[in-house]
Amino acid sequence: MSKEYYLYVNGQRVKVSEQIYKVYWREKEHEKYLEQVDKKNHLLFFSSLDHDGHFADSIIDESVDVEKIVETQMMIEAVRNAISRLNAEERDIIERLYFNDETVRSVAKLKSITHPALIKRRNKILEKLKKIIEEL
Repeated sequence: MSKEYYLYVNGQRVKVSEQIYKVYWREKEHEKYLEQVDKKNHLLFFSSLDHDGHFADSIIDESVDVEKIVETQMMIEAVRNAISRLNAEERDIIERLYFNDETVRSVAKLKSITHPALIKRRNKILEKLKKIIEEL
């Protein structure tokens, strides 16, 4: 059973992929680091001021683009759906190349075909995936 990942956006719990979750928190940690550097160097930014020119007591985090997260999740679901429509051989090639980080050469060797033949097959599969996604 795979772990589920959630981000809280405007009080709403949004299910996201592990990749989005990790990217979000990596960005958050980087922002925190940059803020610490700024504080250490006694820097303040106009973005920290409210509309009257005073420093806002509680600055709302608007760096999370809910639409982008939802849009990305929908695209991920469309890709998963499209991959599920491939035949077993096509799915195996795509999973090995894009999810298991196997090289084209190693997969070609495993499938007992040439490196260029696998590239040709991969390109046909990607084209097929593109058509499936466009139909969704």
